[in-house]
Amino acid sequence: MREALTRKHHRQQALLRAVNRQRLATQADLVRSLRAAGFDATQATVSRDIVELGLVKVARDGMHAYAPPSAAAPGGGQERLRRFCEDYPVEGALAANLVVLRSLPGTANALAAAIDASRLDEVVGTLAGDDTVFLAASTERHARSLLGQLTTFGIARRESR
Repeated sequence: MREALTRKHHRQQALLRAVNRQRLATQADLVRSLRAAGFDATQATVSRDIVELGLVKVARDGMHAYAPPSAAAPGGGQERLRRFCEDYPVEGALAANLVVLRSLPGTANALAAAIDASRLDEVVGTLAGDDTVFLAASTERHARSLLGQLTTFGIARRESR
């Protein structure tokens, strides 16, 4: 298992180097770049890496290309969250002073990173699993306010049962 994690880390680092150096606009471009660097990558692998690394598409020389999250425009954290919610379905529910967000398997880390980058005042901290993100607020009132804010980004409110 350790060897698989090491390979994944090296592949993802190579992917970050590639998007920094080249204009790679599609997942197929990313696969070709990784294969040229000696990594046996598939579109599915690259798709998971994009989410885990939080890669974003930015305008470069008249086209959109993948870039590391740090390349997003300053103050763009909320736009990143909005784009995430456009691309993936997310539901939110309250649990006392927590907001519990559910998304597709494998996307929780990217969702948590987008929320962290958004710097929403009510968020005390985030914790991500595979398809679930817990957002801690200081009070239940702040959690309700936070969920209300998140719905403006496209997160659907799931009523408690």
